[in-house]
Parts: sequence; C-alpha cells; structure tokens
Amino acid sequence: MKNECYIVRDLLPSYIDQLCSEESSRFIEQHMATCEQCAELLNQMRAEFDIQEQPEIPARIEQKKPFQKIAHFFKAQKNFTKFLSVSFWIALIVTVGSLIYSLNVLSELNDVREDAQVIEQQKQDIMEKTFAVLSTQDNIDEIAFQAVFQEYSGQLKHLAVFSTKNVDDVTHLQEGPTTIFPNDYSKAILVIGENGKITESIIPNDYDIGTVAMANDQWIVQYEYKESYLETIENAHQIKHYAPSNWIVFQLPIVFIIITAFILGGWLIQKRITKPVENIID
Repeated sequence: MKNECYIVRDLLPSYIDQLCSEESSRFIEQHMATCEQCAELLNQMRAEFDIQEQPEIPARIEQKKPFQKIAHFFKAQKNFTKFLSVSFWIALIVTVGSLIYSLNVLSELNDVREDAQVIEQQKQDIMEKTFAVLSTQDNIDEIAFQAVFQEYSGQLKHLAVFSTKNVDDVTHLQEGPTTIFPNDYSKAILVIGENGKITESIIPNDYDIGTVAMANDQWIVQYEYKESYLETIENAHQIKHYAPSNWIVFQLPIVFIIITAFILGGWLIQKRITKPVENIID
C-alpha cells in the first residue's frame, strides 16, 4: 500500500465529518479517483456512519413528542380562547340590540298604557259628573244632563239614566264603571243624544265593551260609545287586560345578559389557564 493511501485513510474520518481543509479534501478526492481500495473503504465508513446515526433519529423524535403534544394542546386552547372571545362580542352585540329593542317596545307600550289610563279616567269622570247632577234633586235636570253629554259628545252616542227600581240586578254595577250589554232603553227615565232628548226606541249596540254602566242606590247611568270611537276603546281594553308585563318585555335581553356573562366568565378563566403555558413557550 502506498504511503499516500495511509495518509488518505487517516484523513477519511475528518473528510466524512467535513472537517478537512479544501486542499486536503481535494487531495483525498483525487486519490479516490485512482484507488479503488480507498474508495471502497470510504463507502464502508460512510455506511457505518449512517447506521450509527439512524438509531439517534427515532430517539430524537421520541424526545420531541411531548413538546409536540404540548404545542397541539396549547394551539387547541388558543383556538378555544379565540372562539370564546368571538362568541362574547357577538353575544354582547345581540344583547345590546335586544335591550334597545325592548326599551323601544317599553316606550311604545307606556304610551299606549297612558292612553288606556286616559280612557279609564274618562269613564270615571263621566260617571262622577252625571251622578253629581242626579244627586242634586229627585227630578232629573235635563239641561245639566245634556251639558254632561255635550262635554263628551265626541266620544258618546247615548247617555241614559235608569231608576234602580226598573232594573232587576244592579249589584255588579255598584263597584264602578263596568262594561255591560246595554240595559233596555225603553226602561230609561231619560236618554240624551246629539240632538237632545231621545224619545224614539233605541236599538242597543251589541258590542260587548261598547257600553258602560254604573249604579248607586237610586240611579243607574249608562252610556254607549260612538262607532268611530270603538277602536280606541278596544285598544284600551286590550292594553288593560292583555298587555305584556315589563318582565315579558325584558325577558329576552335578560336571557342574553346571562349568556353573555357566562361566556365572559369562561373567556377570562380560559385566558388565565393558557397564560402560564404561553409564557413558557414564549
């Protein structure tokens, strides 16, 4: 074996590890081109080097697995935190929108309630003024009675007075103004209309809330609303008996507020959980 082969073989480990200088590497490569034995030895040494490196690769992969699991877990946590963040802002927007809508509904409802209260107060006023006229004397003052009708002529069609002696049951009328099916006007002592006293027979309105009556120990006062005013009376009746309560109006915003609060709490807790992991990774 040439001395050159000894030199090359001594340099092969450094050559494989790429630690040789350019001149040494060039010298080795030129020698390999002419020496089959050294070239074969180089191939054998490279094969042995690859075999030694291969067991290290799975070991490194195994070492990386826990960190990969942590990275996947942290990524999932970050995605969940982002989901809670987006959900919170969406829920907040929906909550504010529903709250604004409910406030508008409440404002409109309060306006209608005020109108209904005006109708109820009007019923009371008509009865009080009419009974005030009737209480002054046993004989009915037709002029004063007509004056009461004229004050509410925009709403009333008929205003009549009965004696309690001519009506069988007046107990339910003594508690205050009550909507009833009209008493028979043929039994009335006096009936007033737009043109004054009415003497001809009257066909009563069969609308169940279009007539109001009230009684004391001596008199029964009954009036009918004009057809043009019945829609207003119907709306007031619906509001008085069937209008939604404030709780129902704000029920949906309250539910959304609770949902938003839960999402916010989950978001803050999730951020608190992921913050230490984020600091470690950073």
